[in-house]
Parts: sequence; structure tokens; C-alpha cells
Amino acid sequence: MSEEYLKADAAFRERLSKGRDHYLKLVGLHKLVLGTNLFGDSDANNIQLSSEGLPATIGAVELAESNAVFTASDSLEVRLLKNDSLVAIWTDEFTQSSENGAMLKHQHLEWQVIKRVDEYFLRVKDQNSALAKAFKGFEAYPLQSSYVVEADYRPFAEFRTEEVNTQLGTNQQMDFAGILSFELKGQTLELSVGDGGFLIVGDMTNDETTYGGGRYVYVELPDSAEKVTIDFNRLYNPPCVYSEFTTCPLPPVQNVLPLEILAGEKYAQL
Repeated sequence: MSEEYLKADAAFRERLSKGRDHYLKLVGLHKLVLGTNLFGDSDANNIQLSSEGLPATIGAVELAESNAVFTASDSLEVRLLKNDSLVAIWTDEFTQSSENGAMLKHQHLEWQVIKRVDEYFLRVKDQNSALAKAFKGFEAYPLQSSYVVEADYRPFAEFRTEEVNTQLGTNQQMDFAGILSFELKGQTLELSVGDGGFLIVGDMTNDETTYGGGRYVYVELPDSAEKVTIDFNRLYNPPCVYSEFTTCPLPPVQNVLPLEILAGEKYAQL
């Protein structure tokens, strides 16, 4: 591998590591019910959180069909994460294009309301997470130039929407932009590529040396039918490998390749 490639790969690994900090600090994914949802340290709440130094009740999320209203407990200091402003009441309006609420915080705890497959959850993040402090990364296969392949891109005239399974046992809608055809290990293969160049790939290493639910990689998609580079050395583990409080789409059946991809991240942690 060239020195330029090695530098680009090191930069990719650094970006990946920084992005994982968010997921490693997730400590809860709690289903919300229509109406009032109290949360905090007390077992009298609908949602009991476990983290040192939390108030008995942080506040309440009032969930309706199209919005969620958070109200802080009396005399409790809650702030909006994006600008650190104080909030006593905060309303999230949900649309098809915006299904994640704003992130709020109290001391080291952060939370937001998210929508997943027509259900709402309170996702909780702890800046003092021991898991995040202990995580050192994943093992990976050695970099190999044979796993950098050129593919023919056949874009669809319009996005094709397909339901894919998730590790939670639910279905998720995913938009596919086209087909990538390529040669690898003497076989002609195809992958359905998602919007933005997102690829979910399964292969015969899954449940052996790599995560059973497949791995992810991005490619740069052109606007028309052209050659596209797929770098399988960049296959990385989805967030659900290191946090149970995430929702990860699994490979569609057409993206489970009938061979071993001995490249990218393994399942074992360093």
C-alpha cells in the first residue's frame, strides 16, 4: 500500500474513533408511552435511570402523536446542548425529515427523544460512561490492495425503497440508489448501494471473525453510470456492536456475499 493510502487510512480510523465516542456513552434506550413519562433515579418514575448523582426525577416527557414536550422538575437546571441555554419546557415536533429531538442535559447526563419505526424512545447518554473510557478499538485485518475494487455503478431512475431488518427485530425503510457490480476472488458480485453511498455488507466471516449482522462501508457515488471504488479495508462495525442502545439496519439478502471478506474490522475488541 502506498504512503498516501496509509495516511488516508489513518485519518479514516481517527474519524471513526471520534464518532464512536457518542455511541459508547449511550446508557439507555427507553420506550415512551403516549402521555406522561417521568424519568430519573427514583423507581417511582416510568423510566428509572442508573447513574451516580442523579435527581429522583429529572422531569417528564409528555408524548403526543406528533410531538414530545419535556418539562423539567422544579428548581432543576436543564440546558439545551447545542447552545447551553437554560430550558424549563422544551417541545420537539416530529416530521418525516426530522425524527430526532433536541439533546438536553443535566450535569453529566444527556437525553433526547427519537423515533424509530413508528415508536418513540428516550435515548440517554452519560458523559462519565466507564465503557467509553475503557474502549480501545477493534481488531482489524491487515490492509490488502486486493480488497480495493472497481465497480460498475448502475443507478436507478428513482430511489427504490426497501424494508430491511434491524438487530432489534424490527423493519426499517431504506432508500437504494443503484447497483454496484464488481469482480472479487474470481467471482462476479453485486451490492445494492443506499442513498449517499451507504453499503451494508454481509459475508461468510460473519458470526466467525466479524459481527454476525454484517458491516458498513461508504463509497463515493457519481451522478451517472460510472466506475466506483469500493474499499473493503474500510468495512467497519455498526454502532450496535459496542452499544445495545442503538438501532442498526442489517444487510438486505442481496448484500450477503457468498465468500469471505478478510478485510476491515473484526468483532473482537483490542
